[in-house]
Amino acid sequence: MTSSDSLTARAGVSARPPDPAGLSDAAKIFGVILDPQQRGDLYPYLRRLREVEPLHRTEALHGRPAWMVTRFADALELLSNKALVSDERNAEIFDTGPSGALFYAMVKRLLLYINPVEHDRIRKLLARHFTPRAVSRYRPLMQNAVDDLLAKVEGREEIDIVADLAYSLPTAVICEILGVPAEDLPVFHRWLNDFARRGDVSGITPEVERLGEESVLGFTDYFERLISERRKRPQNDLMTILVEARDEQGGLDEDALVALCILMIQAGHETTADMIALGVLALLRHPDQLVLLRSKPELLRNAIEEMLRYDGSNQLVQRVSHEDFELAGVSIRAGEVCSILTGAAGRDPARFAEPDRLDIERREIQHFGFGHGSHICLGSALARFELEAMLGSLIARFPGLELAEEEIHYRDSLVLRGLKRLAVRL
Repeated sequence: MTSSDSLTARAGVSARPPDPAGLSDAAKIFGVILDPQQRGDLYPYLRRLREVEPLHRTEALHGRPAWMVTRFADALELLSNKALVSDERNAEIFDTGPSGALFYAMVKRLLLYINPVEHDRIRKLLARHFTPRAVSRYRPLMQNAVDDLLAKVEGREEIDIVADLAYSLPTAVICEILGVPAEDLPVFHRWLNDFARRGDVSGITPEVERLGEESVLGFTDYFERLISERRKRPQNDLMTILVEARDEQGGLDEDALVALCILMIQAGHETTADMIALGVLALLRHPDQLVLLRSKPELLRNAIEEMLRYDGSNQLVQRVSHEDFELAGVSIRAGEVCSILTGAAGRDPARFAEPDRLDIERREIQHFGFGHGSHICLGSALARFELEAMLGSLIARFPGLELAEEEIHYRDSLVLRGLKRLAVRL
């Protein structure tokens, strides 16, 4: 990027996205991918990076050597390799110094980044509560929440899918499951947003950092009080289950409980909300697939898997090895992070025919929207049920659903891909 282009980007003026076909330097391509003022539609640049340098070594994202992985086969090999882990070394990318110390300390306690032994122990304590059968008991709750939201917008000519529907559903559901009082949801929305923005390492500013610290303080104080209440007066909710969970090595200490609560409410909110909006957008941009889904609602589950492949909200999955290893003929040193660009892997033509087309009848769909292997998302079944409830009900209830604006605005985040708004006519 030239100095004038950089100034334009910092001033918030949209620069004209460069033609991906005209880019032949991997570092420049990745620079465009990182820059929300330049990248426009993300996927042509992911495709170009995969074509030019499918394993790209860079310090641009983390500030230390890391490999950007773009091919499906390489991503699957990495995530299937038990020698590669997600531990606190992967959390180092969030270390911005003393002014961001609270957030960094909290991230290191999240299930995603703790040492493998403790990670496996805690997952074992939790896993049976998040199986498809276990979370299916919440389906009436989800459907009731969806019906209430759709009833509120019925009769309006135009709505914003993001503000009116997508962000309300998963937050209400996960708070109900955890045992968070409904009246506390407004303040949670602020913390959730600030925590998520701080977690996007491609867009940290002093203000983002400050708000991230405040969100950690708010979450910690709130959950410590709620945990204390559940110890005194157990309830029929997941919070009580977590407080009472025990194995031969004991239960969960206060720090672990707070971190788990933050992770569950954050993961149960952000990515699902984004996927609702991204899924609606994908269907509206492929009207033939929307017509097909309306005529064959039994395709909904398969359609959701295809949406997660086609345009997923989670665009980055990371692993690191304690030892040197080789991937696709390239030597990778111990300690170097491998960052899988899931959007690139999910549209790899070596794995998927016509990868840039949404095909809700596609077979053998595989994606990394919920991770893979030992770190696969515990809440994946819950998220799938929420997506089914909202998308299925929305397209059935509003047969005239269509885009109200052609220009689509994405949030600046690369890691957690989502829309600022999605205006539709009902």
